[in-house]
Amino acid sequence: MEPNFLAVGVAALVPMIVGFVYYHPAVLGGPWMRANGFTLESIGNGPKPVLYLVALGLSFLLSMFVCVNVTGPGQDVAPDGHSYVTFQHGVLHGVLISITVILPVLGTMSIFEKRGWGWVFTNLGYWMVTLSVMGGILSAWR
Repeated sequence: MEPNFLAVGVAALVPMIVGFVYYHPAVLGGPWMRANGFTLESIGNGPKPVLYLVALGLSFLLSMFVCVNVTGPGQDVAPDGHSYVTFQHGVLHGVLISITVILPVLGTMSIFEKRGWGWVFTNLGYWMVTLSVMGGILSAWR
């Protein structure tokens, strides 16, 4: 299938939008800062604009991966007529990628970087929400 580059671009914004909300101190920013040993003072005013551009470029790569994952061969209509072109189908892919790819990566990092499981599950929650929304957009908006 030919990727819908507008959908890929919109989905690439999702990690930043979800991150602004998810990691806000009033949401899960507090537990995230404690798990990393950060304080509001130590993180300062946040990243410089060039860091946001790099993050956006990386988000675009991730969006392309998720697009291929949810719209690849066999991901349109099943032999029984069931359509996979739904938001829910993309959400399922996001959850599965989170469990089978992100959890092992974060878990391994936490073991060797001596981080706690709080760090793993705080970040896993962010990636699960992010990948589920990205997958939903990319699956439904082909």
